[in-house]
Amino acid sequence: MRVDHELNAKINYQFVPLFNMQTINDTLRLYDLSSHDLTVRQHVADTIYQVILDYKAALFQGRKRGRCYLLRLQDAIVKDQVDYSRQLAERVAKAAGLDLEMFLEDRQSNLARQAFHEDQQMAAELGVTQTATAVVFDTDQTDYGYLIADFDYETLIQVFRENKLDHRQSAAQFAAQFHRPDLKIVQK
Repeated sequence: MRVDHELNAKINYQFVPLFNMQTINDTLRLYDLSSHDLTVRQHVADTIYQVILDYKAALFQGRKRGRCYLLRLQDAIVKDQVDYSRQLAERVAKAAGLDLEMFLEDRQSNLARQAFHEDQQMAAELGVTQTATAVVFDTDQTDYGYLIADFDYETLIQVFRENKLDHRQSAAQFAAQFHRPDLKIVQK
């Protein structure tokens, strides 16, 4: 990601897909689909779930390849407006340099489902309820982190450049610096 090249700091990040009623409703709204049609709602839920399992399967082949898979899949779906399908998942897996046979096996595995459940549990424990939320931990002070709703790249860069990750600040003080009233401090 760009953040690695713009900062003189070691940054570890992990994309954790979120799956809940909010993500389903957001997807229905984004694609202007009927929220009252249970068949459509179930199809959207099944698709989101399979996309997450595919991402987890890609991660089993390494974090870098997993991120590459996720970003390529997002580009195909969002930028190129390609509908998600097994064929798209396979094409993106090949483009991301994944072992296709292993990917196809892993995307249906109990291990992928277990990884999905662990992610959802971690998100719940950290209080993440909506997409585009970041939880940022300073590697020098891992007891405290910042939960940033409506996360954006510019805020992350600004936080690190100005060295403003200070766990002694209240969430309100930190949020006021970045005009983010819904920022919270979470404790590990």
